[in-house]
Amino acid sequence: MGCKTQDTEFDQQSEKISEFLQNVKYKIVVMSGKGGVGKSTVATNLALFLSSQGYKVGLLDVDVHGPSIAGLLGLTGLRINVIGESILPYQYTDNLKVMTIQGMLEQPDDPLIWRGPVKIGIIRQFLADVAWGPLDFLIIDSPPGTGDEPLTVAQTVTGCQAVVVTTPQEIALADVRKSIKFCQQVNMPILGMIENMSGFICPDCGKKHEIFKSGGGEKTAAASNIAFLGRLPIDPGVVDAGDAGRGIDSLTGHTKEDMQHIVDNMLNQLNSNNQNKKGDDLTMKIAIPLAGGKLCAHFGHCEQFAMVTVNDGKITAQEKLTPPPHAPGVIPNWVADKGCTDIIVGGMGEAAQAIFEQRGIKVLGGAPSDTPENLVELYLHGRLIDAGTTCNHDHEGHDCNH
Repeated sequence: MGCKTQDTEFDQQSEKISEFLQNVKYKIVVMSGKGGVGKSTVATNLALFLSSQGYKVGLLDVDVHGPSIAGLLGLTGLRINVIGESILPYQYTDNLKVMTIQGMLEQPDDPLIWRGPVKIGIIRQFLADVAWGPLDFLIIDSPPGTGDEPLTVAQTVTGCQAVVVTTPQEIALADVRKSIKFCQQVNMPILGMIENMSGFICPDCGKKHEIFKSGGGEKTAAASNIAFLGRLPIDPGVVDAGDAGRGIDSLTGHTKEDMQHIVDNMLNQLNSNNQNKKGDDLTMKIAIPLAGGKLCAHFGHCEQFAMVTVNDGKITAQEKLTPPPHAPGVIPNWVADKGCTDIIVGGMGEAAQAIFEQRGIKVLGGAPSDTPENLVELYLHGRLIDAGTTCNHDHEGHDCNH
């Protein structure tokens, strides 16, 4: 009976994890081959920069033996709240939620002397029982190496992609190559590589000094056919900001610009990957506003949305959902939060178009009134022509479909 009970609990937890992950558009684990390369700093700032650009972001620290996220964000000593069976993450900003084991310790410096099964269990619990809500990005900070934690992420977080962090010196690059092979063996795509501590900009003279050399990460990425997302220099300001619980976004100058460049490159890489998938008709989720079972000309005032899932050019699932009350920007973000990749509409205001573009969702406008099934079939066969979506009426930013 005990084994059967454990199996049932495991299956129930797996269902909760699956349900949560279906409401996360992008899952990204930040990895490194060795410690001390600034992996947690990169993970934290990816989350901060993405959330400041309007994306809903969850930052999960699965480095249970050496959690750093709380310190980097000024959360050390603040306890995580638990209500019933639900764990409430830190609400760092309106767009950023944070979860780390450090928030559950009696004292911040208490060591966790755990073996593999316990670590695996806590990671699964952080995915199943934390009240994340729908997310655009789940950024996972993993400990260095290829042990229990990254393996658990690879096996549990479906659709996860890796961002690999390295420093330029050869000893770090040798360990990075092990991380690359690890990702290949567990079939986890590598989104790109970041080279940290790439040169030092002297605050006095402004000259760049190659303390650890530079360019090694970019060469390794090229040799492995991996996208190179960018490099960050050694910057005393980053250390001071981290010690004060602030991110790189609080700085001014080249390092902040370099971090934004990395984020832009990552978003472009994700969009490029999405376009390749769409071109092959692999996986799409198409939203269509409805009234009376057919496309509604008034995007912001429809009765329902059809959410049509397409795999390998065939409709595999469809659901009809009632949208939230109409208000500027609410419905476009709601559609994006549902994981949609495309939307077919009659017309749409510029404000709504801008949100969809920012969220990486393709908009086709000027579609006729027809059933969602017929519209999707026409769309997949290239027989729906984008007749434009812009309305010239002044609606003070409201979605318009005249």
